[in-house]
Amino acid sequence: MKIGAIDIGSNSCRLLIAELGESENLKPLARAMETTRLGEGLSETKRLSKTAMDKTARCLADFHNILKQMNVKQYRLVATSAVREAENKDEFLDRLKNELHLKVDVISGEREAQMSYAGVKKGLCISGPFVVVDLGGGSTEFTWEYDEGMFVYSLKLGAVRAAESAMESGQAENILRSLYEHKRKLSGYHMVFVGGTATTLAAVKKKLKEYDYSEIHGQILTKNELWELYKCLKSLSPEQKKRLPGLQPERADIIVSGAMIVCSVVEFFEKELIQVSESDILEGIIWASVDNRL
Repeated sequence: MKIGAIDIGSNSCRLLIAELGESENLKPLARAMETTRLGEGLSETKRLSKTAMDKTARCLADFHNILKQMNVKQYRLVATSAVREAENKDEFLDRLKNELHLKVDVISGEREAQMSYAGVKKGLCISGPFVVVDLGGGSTEFTWEYDEGMFVYSLKLGAVRAAESAMESGQAENILRSLYEHKRKLSGYHMVFVGGTATTLAAVKKKLKEYDYSEIHGQILTKNELWELYKCLKSLSPEQKKRLPGLQPERADIIVSGAMIVCSVVEFFEKELIQVSESDILEGIIWASVDNRL
């Protein structure tokens, strides 16, 4: 059975088409990603810009065509931080419905985190407890399980948001302080990052000329490596970043802010390393489609 998932994020739109096997394993059949910057300017205007909506609509039309070409009957689209916060989200959603006949679920930060957690849990072999950090363009979600159940925390701390506001590490640390009461509880938890910033840092570390999911999934980045990557990226000019192996040119203007947030999270929770997962909300969307418990 083929199932499709589309994630409409603040920085990019992503598509995953996978086949669910008899042993309940997902076999990826197709992936696509386009930087649409739907959340650009949102922090200041509280609205989605016409340019961003136009670009995102064109991208989703292309994704819809891929779904039809591959004869995928079951698929789901979810929108996260940017659409969640926009005052004119109904205008955007009505346009997708009327022009493209696409229904989009605008999910809460909590639901977003739960789906990302499910994607990691089913897609990455981890022994012991772990916390998933989903660093996106507009927000970052922290999710972990404990005896009483699942804990989810969403912060307005994202790579696009931080870049637009010229956020510094001290400001990021102030936002993270709202998690202080949970810091001790998570001291023994493995930390897993999902999202474009983390996967990009792993790709830059490995100097990948062409992006390879298998090279990134499960990759370990130490605290020292993260700080070195941050310092290196910060020292480069915009043109130098665009030519850097492993870094998509479209992400060059926000990667320093994203790396700063990763380093701030690692320092706040006093972690010596993180693991990067390619299995994330897209896989979580698919699992949610076949498992009513998610």
